Amino acid sequence: MNKSIFAAAAIALVAASCSNSAEEVVATETVAYTVDVTASNVEWKGEVIGVYGHNGTVKLASGNVEVSDSVLVGGTFTIDMTSIWPTDSASYKDQDGGRATDLVAHLTTDDFFGIDSFPTATFEIVSATTDKVSGKLTVKGVTVDEELEITNMTVSESGVSFTGTLVFDRQKHGVSWKHFVKDYVLSDDITITFTVVATPAA
Repeated sequence: MNKSIFAAAAIALVAASCSNSAEEVVATETVAYTVDVTASNVEWKGEVIGVYGHNGTVKLASGNVEVSDSVLVGGTFTIDMTSIWPTDSASYKDQDGGRATDLVAHLTTDDFFGIDSFPTATFEIVSATTDKVSGKLTVKGVTVDEELEITNMTVSESGVSFTGTLVFDRQKHGVSWKHFVKDYVLSDDITITFTVVATPAA
């Protein structure tokens, strides 16, 4: 009888210990941050295969991230597509810069991003490891699962910063313009690089 009581007590002690351990794992703190859109930036790059490319910037309209144990576990970035601008130089600019303006005008049409109808794009974080984020990229109203590769991530009491790069297939989002020169092929891949600075949410 005493042996049975002792065995039951031991089992209860082990169960309580396991329960406490599980609670400790679940209790890892998740911290919310607000993206500083003035300190952050987004760069893009596309190319006509083997001929030339364009690259530039676009601004974040807003954003937030959640971090747990130095891993991104949630968040959303909203990209202001009306701010798209090329930064590659002499390959397309004439003296007064008019051709840069012409390029922007073309990128905003339905040939590319249809900005009148779709003034923003978004990336929503679904899950993550230390160096990869799985999420949903929405461009021209079409949402596709994508992966963001994370580098240079730092987390401190003052905030979080990181760089993340993804490559998406423009055709999947209806960005289907073909080059007017027969032998020029516009790559389906568009690269986006986020440089994000965020501070603790109020």
